[in-house]
Amino acid sequence: MSKDEPELGPQWLAVGRVSKPHGVHGELAVEVVTDFPDRLQAGVEVGLGLEVPTSFRPVHTVRWHKNAWLIAFAGVSNRSEAEKLRGWWLFLPARERAALPPTFYYEHELVGCTCCLANGHALGTVDSLLPGGAQALLAVRSESGSEVLVPFVSPIVVRVDTAARRIVLDPPGGLFDGDAL
Repeated sequence: MSKDEPELGPQWLAVGRVSKPHGVHGELAVEVVTDFPDRLQAGVEVGLGLEVPTSFRPVHTVRWHKNAWLIAFAGVSNRSEAEKLRGWWLFLPARERAALPPTFYYEHELVGCTCCLANGHALGTVDSLLPGGAQALLAVRSESGSEVLVPFVSPIVVRVDTAARRIVLDPPGGLFDGDAL
């Protein structure tokens, strides 16, 4: 990697996810997943990718529409080109992120973590963090392949170790496969 190439991985912070093309001129509707949306402005270079940034583009225009960003990039001039970016994440440099209080986490720090019981028995892997009525929900892909929605609350989520990519859970009976009462 040359010194002119952006570094990948934890140096980048996911700030939005492309939900769909908007219109016929290549604009994208982007779900905002940051508490600091004002950091994204025209001229700012963002990373784009499914898990980590794999391409980098400057934002041509950005505006608000129905609680989402509408973003245009140079080189994306029609709906077909915009459709190829559906589901991709937008990343900004992590060095600019705000520090979080203890027991608060950025979504990208949780996705991909292994969930297990205190005894080490693996339960699955975090696919995403979803909004819930009273609290966020961890979408965990269980060892059997099914999706389990785990409330992200302290009685159930015992410990989060982002460095080890591990979340210790104490789930109620019946939440995961085969452990119903």
